[in-house]
Amino acid sequence: MNDQPAAFPEDVEIQASLWAARLEGGELSDDQCAQLDHWLTEDDSHRQALAAYCQLSAELETRLPQLMSRSESSAPASPRARIINAWWTIAGLAAAACLAVVLLRTPSPGDSLQRIATAIAECQSVVLSDGTQVELNAHTNLAFQATDTERRVRLGGGQAFFVVTQDTTRPFIVDTPLGSVRVTGTAFDVRTLTTQNLAITVAEGSVEVRLGENDRRSASAPIKLASHDQLTLNGGEPTVTRLSDEVLANELAWREGQLALDNAPLQEVLARFSHFHGVGISAASDVAELGLSGRFTLADLDNFLLILETVHPVRVIRDQSGTIRVVGRN
Repeated sequence: MNDQPAAFPEDVEIQASLWAARLEGGELSDDQCAQLDHWLTEDDSHRQALAAYCQLSAELETRLPQLMSRSESSAPASPRARIINAWWTIAGLAAAACLAVVLLRTPSPGDSLQRIATAIAECQSVVLSDGTQVELNAHTNLAFQATDTERRVRLGGGQAFFVVTQDTTRPFIVDTPLGSVRVTGTAFDVRTLTTQNLAITVAEGSVEVRLGENDRRSASAPIKLASHDQLTLNGGEPTVTRLSDEVLANELAWREGQLALDNAPLQEVLARFSHFHGVGISAASDVAELGLSGRFTLADLDNFLLILETVHPVRVIRDQSGTIRVVGRN
């Protein structure tokens, strides 16, 4: 085996890292399965690149059984079935590497891998091996790898605030299921609660965002964000907004265990509490767009729901499984 793996074109690296983040972030939809199948069959290097980004010694143990069980009811020629074949091919590549953790570049002795995850309703502050400070919101998982040429985070899901140690020789890259963020030294927040939603908020410095391809858009050219800029993506095209000092502080209030709102749609607010507490919380269509303002403690779900019934004509229904539904009072 060669000491150094083959180098891949930048666009292949970007797509491979995004697919790896999507696979770790959750189950793929039918459309995403078809897209991945198409991308893998375009060129053999795509499979090799994906193998390099997916740390297969850890991932195959869980991903292959999931994909195989999903394919049992599919026709042999379906995208799902072909993806399983692709994964077995990738597994062969991993076996050829002695089932080691496969990375795009062979690590040097000083390289490090860190995996960090927070539980439901638990926040955590950590310092990465390069000195970067990270604050993780509840129900968040990430993996950090530092090499001689770059520092890379795979944020599978959740929310994290980064204060990046400046190093112009090693860019700091955060891969998410929807895109990547590239910096050398800055402070910014990344929130990706589902495979369709992404929010990137810059507190200091600047970042460069590259969005991956999906069924609604092509891969984007780099989008540059400066301090107080926020990029949001909700399944369609991205929106970039300039935030005031007050709004920026509200966006980052989760770091203090708070959710600060200014006429935010009820369905979005419920999604934030749902992710934090790991429980299904939804709103009926007729009340989903009700605006909500105020400052609430994320950990105190019961008090929030009590206030909600006070300020809006809604009723909170809890079923035996713990799922919560907010409906109109009438």
